[in-house]
Amino acid sequence: MLSLKTEGFVGLVADVADRARLASDGSKLVRIALTLDDRLDERVGLLAVTSADRIVLDLVRAGSVAVAVGENGPDRLVLTGSGRVAVRLDGAEEPADLHPLGALRWGALDAPAVKAAAQVQAQAVAASVAAVHRQLAALPREEVLERVDRIEYCLVHMAPVLIHVNDRVYTNLGKRGTLPGKSMGIGDENSLFNRLRGVPVAEWAPEDACFVACLAAVLQSGPPVRAEEFNGAQLLPSLVDAFLRARIEAYGCAAPAAPAADLTELESRARECAGSRQDAIAQGKRPYRVINGLTLHKVEHLMDTPALLADLPDRLRAHLADLLRDPLPERIDALGPLWSDFAASLVGAPTVEPFGTALECALHGLLTATAEAFDADVSMSRGPQRFDPLRVDHGDVDPLGLGTGAFYCCVTPRKAFVDRFGQDRAGLAKALAAYSARMRFNTWHYLPHTLGIVEREPGRDDWFFAPTMPDVTEWSDQHHTGHVVFGVRYAIRAPFGITYDGRALPGLYDLRLMRTTAPAFTVADLRGAIAAADVLRGLYQAMARYEPIVTDFGKDWYQRVHG
Repeated sequence: MLSLKTEGFVGLVADVADRARLASDGSKLVRIALTLDDRLDERVGLLAVTSADRIVLDLVRAGSVAVAVGENGPDRLVLTGSGRVAVRLDGAEEPADLHPLGALRWGALDAPAVKAAAQVQAQAVAASVAAVHRQLAALPREEVLERVDRIEYCLVHMAPVLIHVNDRVYTNLGKRGTLPGKSMGIGDENSLFNRLRGVPVAEWAPEDACFVACLAAVLQSGPPVRAEEFNGAQLLPSLVDAFLRARIEAYGCAAPAAPAADLTELESRARECAGSRQDAIAQGKRPYRVINGLTLHKVEHLMDTPALLADLPDRLRAHLADLLRDPLPERIDALGPLWSDFAASLVGAPTVEPFGTALECALHGLLTATAEAFDADVSMSRGPQRFDPLRVDHGDVDPLGLGTGAFYCCVTPRKAFVDRFGQDRAGLAKALAAYSARMRFNTWHYLPHTLGIVEREPGRDDWFFAPTMPDVTEWSDQHHTGHVVFGVRYAIRAPFGITYDGRALPGLYDLRLMRTTAPAFTVADLRGAIAAADVLRGLYQAMARYEPIVTDFGKDWYQRVHG
């Protein structure tokens, strides 16, 4: 029986530590640990390292300091459970979830001088953290709590975060979680925010104050998911300031030359960044994200030009031309009239087994061609089964009362993926149905935000911000339970919405591509997938006029068709 299950992040970190301890020298050991054995860019791995530790690590990387692999001592290297490389000097306390890598051997170097330099750097960072703490404490308490409330609101309605402030880890993922979200509810007494609310700001731990002040500024610089750009990284005032200046320049504006002098200026710079981002998008730039699922690190980039039909793989473009039976234009938005004619031809058209309607047949065929064209193990697209709940007045249906069964996800495997299962047809059907079930949940999860009714009373607490940015991900099979079990290692997501009943519905649909094995998807693949998603949007938009009902693509359907 074919198993797609991966080791998960805890097992992976342990394996990386074992692999690092086999290295022939300290520089190789550090490279393996920083990159999680070549699964992560070394630059990203260094983002989690404290600036004091960086002084020592750079000496090890240069070969100036040796590492006695597997040995213990007062000065040593460790790999923490969050995947961060850390230095422990003079017998400093170690976190509980660490993996020891080796003892430092200073050789001819002046060890006290190096340690003193690291200490000076640690003190400088501590001073900057303390300064932010003082500035936050000087604000009216109500303003500080507004920042806490804003952070909490964002974190519980988006994917998990994992952020460092010096040696502290701030996350809502797994057993180490102290933030509300995946790990605990808003009212949990163990939530960091609830503990902070009960204590005067001046009595907060400096790192907690830094986390609140800096993350509040980051959230002012873009959409809520901007916080995820500090996943797997240190969150400090100087680093936030450098990040904001780099983003402002990326948006085509002149960034301030001087660092922000204080928290007020840092927040002002964040608002400037948000404005620059909006201007860039208005000028036709399209944001997308590159994600590494190991540390959850996500980086926003911009595409300068729109995706075109020419960006589609030849095989998919040929399928589309055959489907629409007309020469294809250059621009995807010019397909509108062709999709209108095609949608009209589907209404009342004869059905073909195993599909309930001609639309479901056409959608499955288009997604199958997409999977084959991109060499994706599966291609997927999700959406609502019925349109009534999407109306402004919702008719007789309360959209917040719907369950996940009110949505669908069409999952189509490529032939090579089907062949991997051999005679295990039940296993194939189980995997496809599992992918479909998770995506149905996602549509349900996004629906309140998609419909703009998150503040409605009575409401629903369990919802996420509807996605709007495409992304390409690697190593996404490490933290999410479903991804671990069913091997979702490399993925592309291109979310989109349609206009219905006079309003835009963001993130109502998407196109997803997935591979369980290498190679990883590239940014070029992402651009092609964005084009494919824009094509798919045209089909959904044209069909919305007829308010089709989709009943295929549930668990029983996959068992019947593939099992």
